[in-house]
Amino acid sequence: MKYFFDPHVHVMTLEHPNLLSFFASLESGIPDLITSGALSPSYIVGVGKRSKGSSLLNRITNTLTTFEQSIGATLIMMEDDLRGSFESREEKAPRPEQPYIRNGKMHIRGLVYDKIGLCPLLMDFSTSKIGKDFLYYPTGKSVRILDYITDTIEGIEVYREAHPDGLFEFFPFLGINPPVHNIDFIEELLERFIVIGKRSKGRRRFWGIKLYPPLGYDPWPDDLRERAKVELLYEFCSTHKVPIVTHCDDQGFRGISAKEAWKYTAPFAYKPVLDRYPTLTIDFAHYGWQYNQLQKGPLAVISSLATKTPDSPWFYELTELMNRYPNIYGDVSFSGCDSYFYVQLSNYINNLECDEEREIVLSRTLFGSDFSVNLIKVESYTSYCRILEESPFSDEEIDRFVSANPMRYLGLGD
Repeated sequence: MKYFFDPHVHVMTLEHPNLLSFFASLESGIPDLITSGALSPSYIVGVGKRSKGSSLLNRITNTLTTFEQSIGATLIMMEDDLRGSFESREEKAPRPEQPYIRNGKMHIRGLVYDKIGLCPLLMDFSTSKIGKDFLYYPTGKSVRILDYITDTIEGIEVYREAHPDGLFEFFPFLGINPPVHNIDFIEELLERFIVIGKRSKGRRRFWGIKLYPPLGYDPWPDDLRERAKVELLYEFCSTHKVPIVTHCDDQGFRGISAKEAWKYTAPFAYKPVLDRYPTLTIDFAHYGWQYNQLQKGPLAVISSLATKTPDSPWFYELTELMNRYPNIYGDVSFSGCDSYFYVQLSNYINNLECDEEREIVLSRTLFGSDFSVNLIKVESYTSYCRILEESPFSDEEIDRFVSANPMRYLGLGD
């Protein structure tokens, strides 16, 4: 059985995010948005050459269509899209000559896959009290992850009933945000949904753990009570060989200020973690991409322009971790909306003088879409896959990114 993996997918409804938490994090309003880089031309506002009908409002509306429907409906829509069920509305949107799913298989270039493995990543939008110091109507603690778990499990079942012969198989990741839970609740989540035991009835409902530092997750907190929570999580993952994925670009949903989020999100924030637990399997999502120019030195930018290689300091922190530790990965989710990202990544790999370093990066790179969040920059799931297909990587390298590497990352292969 040959798998094509998308190890970074988000399926949710508008009920799951905590928008109040996000707006509370904008301490200075619009200036905080500007400082964060959310309005950077390379992030959302500017997305390259697109057709006249591709306005920001149209892209936002297209994105919200997925949040206005159930998780099951979104999963069905994703597969229907790969089957060619929808017509492009953008003249310049990248489209394949034939649907990616045809004749009961997934096809990309000359590669053929029997199944598509999706890893829906649940984000733990649970929060402590919000606004008690500045809101007239402050809110109490909100535990949102349990409903999100239920909705995801139900959504997967809806897909299976609608497409009994469908290509999708699911390896979901459970979001946990330790700062807003007590240690007993965290332990219960791990035992109930990930460990195969009496309570799980023999089924591993969730395959890994999703961490999201911009919601307030410090990978190695100084506070001993908070440290105990993350140590429980890391010890569990080390013992049971459970993979972790952590958000790793300087944008996205936040529950804290931008500068604090950057501190927790940077790959090197995990150095003390990996020194203590060196065999942890961690995927740093988005390949450590930074859109905020304030975080990049002028020399790095100049060098990037000259060599057409990445200018993000976090990218190089991540590749350094890959060389230091055996199970560190990076996925291309959302970053792969821009075809030039693949050019930069390819140039970086090809410019490495050491064959061993080149092999490490090639063997630790994962595909990933960030669907449906990526619809803010691309028209469809199909068009995102087309950008990968048109990248400068060879067929053998793409096969590694979508199949061999994620199989190893998930513990399904050697």
